[in-house]
Amino acid sequence: MPANFRDVLTAKSGGKYVLVGPGHAGRRCLMAFDNLFAERLQAGLDARHGDAVTPEAYAERAYLFGSAQPHTIDDAGRIVLSPVLRKISGITSHVWFVGSFNYFELWDPWTFKAQAGLPELQRIQIEAELEMRGLPIAGPAA
Repeated sequence: MPANFRDVLTAKSGGKYVLVGPGHAGRRCLMAFDNLFAERLQAGLDARHGDAVTPEAYAERAYLFGSAQPHTIDDAGRIVLSPVLRKISGITSHVWFVGSFNYFELWDPWTFKAQAGLPELQRIQIEAELEMRGLPIAGPAA
């Protein structure tokens, strides 16, 4: 995990752990956030659904929290993703981090690069990062 992401997490929550779950809005990535953001998500769910046990309320709660798993950040800044989260996201050997203020996303870099509608500057950035690391721009050989 990039040092600047760890620093923000530690400053905000004082801890060395992060919740990681499936990405939102059908995006094939993982969403990671601290306990403070989890509380904000819960408050939003409560505001929308109250104590309702409707199928919609259940589906939203299950999606956001049912699959999220706590992960400890080790001293080197690493987290070990479960096989389930790796399969959900398509992450194999490399991870692309995308910050989004209150949370961040973890992507397979080539999946992120292949998104329809990705702004050209983001595509240039990820291609430059892949090239700098000696990774194939088109993706790993099958």
